[in-house]
Amino acid sequence: MKRLVIAIAAAVLALAGCGGEAIVPEGQGAHGHGANSAAPPPPAASSRFNDADVTFVQMMVDHLQLGISLSQLAMAKATKQETKDLAGAINTTQREELSMLKSWLKLWGKPEQGGANLHVQHGGQPLLDDKVINDTKEKSGAEFDLAFLNLMTGHQGAAVEMALTEKKDGQNPETTAYAERVANTRQGQIQQMLKAISEP
Repeated sequence: MKRLVIAIAAAVLALAGCGGEAIVPEGQGAHGHGANSAAPPPPAASSRFNDADVTFVQMMVDHLQLGISLSQLAMAKATKQETKDLAGAINTTQREELSMLKSWLKLWGKPEQGGANLHVQHGGQPLLDDKVINDTKEKSGAEFDLAFLNLMTGHQGAAVEMALTEKKDGQNPETTAYAERVANTRQGQIQQMLKAISEP
């Protein structure tokens, strides 16, 4: 599984380019300036959108909820402080994004869930689901840390793929801008997690 996830992540980085910001511990800004760096309020989406925008946002709502569940598990169970910091940063960011995306769907009059076949129609089932998260709960110590990093690397790689599709097909300016941010930040996260995986 480790080799599979690394291969997936490497392919995503090659497709999207190797740029991107590394994630930082909770409470710091994107460039590590500390908790006093005020983040701008999340933008409200305009009413101009197409089906690609709706599909992307609905898929990201599901994606973010699973990522939050996994990151909260790692915040409680990870043994390395670096892993806990990674999980904390992901949890904070994705909770903020989830609230924003839900507000966009409400504005558009669209449901938060896109239906059982949403992922199947767009490349198959996600790598992460409730069963996988429950199975991960049974691990401990270094085995848990490695499992978390592998799963989250693949999970964030899927976010990059979804974001690249939205950038190509979407119409709503706020949604395509968000997709650009997702592609950049998740690439940085993947690079940081791959480095952590390779370390003893």
